[in-house]
Amino acid sequence: MKRFLMTLVVAAVFMATSAQAVDGQRYASGNFSFGILTDVEEGNVEIDYDPGIGFFGAVGLDMGQIRVEGELGYRRFSIDEMRVSGSPVPANGHASAISLMANGYFDIEINAPVTPYVGVGLGFVDTNGARFSGTEIGYQFMTGVGYTVSPNAVLTAGYRFFGFTDNNGAYVHELNIGARFMF
Repeated sequence: MKRFLMTLVVAAVFMATSAQAVDGQRYASGNFSFGILTDVEEGNVEIDYDPGIGFFGAVGLDMGQIRVEGELGYRRFSIDEMRVSGSPVPANGHASAISLMANGYFDIEINAPVTPYVGVGLGFVDTNGARFSGTEIGYQFMTGVGYTVSPNAVLTAGYRFFGFTDNNGAYVHELNIGARFMF
């Protein structure tokens, strides 16, 4: 965990100093997500999770059609059921992940208040789950739309596919809503 936090601090400092050297509009964003963690299967053990929630905050730079940002996120999913060799066994607990991602977005300008976007992200994930735990490399793919409500505010809605290395087949599918504020 100490290594993860140190990486978080180094990445935040790097992004803050890098953003000052490039022309563009700075922004901060926040998102709430509703997600589904796919079932985890390893050997004769299978774990099913209830749908979960996530919270995300980011700071970034909008350079027109291209946006780059650093994002800190948290996800949590409760165990619904666990089976060993096909037989249900009592289980409770949860899986959670704290992520630090560097994201890049391409905004598809269509001369309307709604702007579609696609994005990719890569970073670090600190996971805690029944069949996976530790700091891993994370990746994500995003798509959605932003609705411009003022020159300095955009409401967003989208889909995110999230995964990480050494995940025993676990991936997250998320629907999210949020806002982005330029400053």
